[in-house]
Amino acid sequence: MPRKSGSSNPQEHIRMAIASIDRQIKDLTAQREQLAKIVPGIASASARRRGRPVGAAATGDKPKRVVSEATKKKLRAAAKARWAKERGEG
Repeated sequence: MPRKSGSSNPQEHIRMAIASIDRQIKDLTAQREQLAKIVPGIASASARRRGRPVGAAATGDKPKRVVSEATKKKLRAAAKARWAKERGEG
């Protein structure tokens, strides 16, 4: 009957797999660095920042919007009409 090679401990298999993946990452990173030296501009493209741009942060400096009395009146009338329709009054 064939014997199992290595240990039968699942944790040991996981440690070995992680070590193997770490070696692969190290090798791929080295290859990437070599290729980036050959082709200019590659390093800057991959080092792009993620997330919201710096200038796009929400600021409290914005002035409040000014709504005229006539517009407020129209908005109130539209809201009343929506509520009346919802209640079945109109």
